[in-house]
Amino acid sequence: MSQKCFVENLIVLKKIAFNLILIIFFPLLTHGQPDGLLAEIEAQVHTGIEQTLRNDFVGAESTFTRLINRYPERPCGYFYLAATYQAEILDAEDYRELPRFKKLMDTAIQKAEALRSEEPPTPWVYFMEGSAYLYKSFMDSKTGRIWGAYRNALRGVDRLNKAIGMDSTFYDAYLGVGSYRYWKSRKAKSLTWLPFLKDEREQGLRMVRTAIEKGSLVKYVGKDQLAWIEIDRGNWEEALALALENHRRYPESRFFMWTLTEIYYKSQKWKEAMQWYQRLLKIVRALPENNHYNEATCLLRIAEIYAHFGDYRTARLYCQELLQLHFDKDVRKRVKKKIEQAKQLKKRCEKKLAG
Repeated sequence: MSQKCFVENLIVLKKIAFNLILIIFFPLLTHGQPDGLLAEIEAQVHTGIEQTLRNDFVGAESTFTRLINRYPERPCGYFYLAATYQAEILDAEDYRELPRFKKLMDTAIQKAEALRSEEPPTPWVYFMEGSAYLYKSFMDSKTGRIWGAYRNALRGVDRLNKAIGMDSTFYDAYLGVGSYRYWKSRKAKSLTWLPFLKDEREQGLRMVRTAIEKGSLVKYVGKDQLAWIEIDRGNWEEALALALENHRRYPESRFFMWTLTEIYYKSQKWKEAMQWYQRLLKIVRALPENNHYNEATCLLRIAEIYAHFGDYRTARLYCQELLQLHFDKDVRKRVKKKIEQAKQLKKRCEKKLAG
C-alpha cells in the first residue's frame, strides 16, 4: 500500500466514531443470549446511553460499573464504561481519563476473546470486540499513534464483518462498517483506480441507512453519522433535517448541539451559526471544569462570522478574548492552530479598522 493510501485510510478514523460524537451508542447483545440475562443487561445499557446523551456522565459511569459488578466475565460493562470515559474526554477535550479508557477497552477485548475460546462464537461477542478496537483506533488517531490507529481500525472492522457474516440481520454492526467504507472511499477517492481500493461510498451509505432503519439502538447516533456524510456530499438540507431531529429528541445534548452548529456554519447560514456558537460558548463557560479548548473554538468561529459581516471591531474583541485565555501545556499544543488563526484575523481586523 502506498504511503498516500495509508495516510488517507488513517483520516477515516476521525470520521467513523464522531465528528464530536461517538459510536458510543452502539447497541448491545440483542443476539445469542438467554432472555433473562439479555433483558437485565439491555435495560442497564438503555439507561446508561440515555444518561450519556444527556451529558450525565457520572450517572452513566455508575450504571455501567454496576453492570461490571453484576457480569464481571462479560465484555459489555467494561466496553460501555470505557465508552463513557471517551465521551467525557471528547466532550471536554480533556485527556486525563485516557489511561483508564485504555485499560477498560483492553479488558473488554480480553473478555470477548475469552468467551470466544470457551463458547461457540456469537455475533455479539465479535461486535463487542470489534467496537472496542474501533474505539481504541479513534483515540490512537486523536493522540498521534498512527500505526496503532491503523492496526486497530482493521481489527475492528474485521470483527464487525465477522458478526455480520454470522448474522446478516445484525443491523447494528452495519453502522461502523458502513461508516468506515464510506469515509475510506471518500478520503482515498483519487486512488480507487488501484486494484486493492474500491469505491464503496454507496455501499457504505446504504449500510448506515439500514442501521438507522433496522438497528435496535443506533437510531440517533446513526442519524448524526449520516448528517456528517450528507455534509460531505453537500446535501445541506438533508444534514440539517437529521441534526434537528436529534436535537429535538435530546435538546440538552452537547454532542448534537455541536453537529447542528457545524452544519449551520459549513452551509454558511451565518446568523444561525452565530446564535448557536454563542449558546455553546455560554454552556462551555458554565461547566464546572473548562480547559478552554472548546471555548477557543467558539470564540474563533464567532469572530470569523463577525468579520464576515464586516463588524471588524467586534471580531477583534472576540479574537482578543481567545488570545487572553490561559491554556495548560497540553491544551496549548492542541489549540495552537486556533491561536494562530485568531492572531491573523485580529491583524486583518486592525488593518480594516485603520482604513
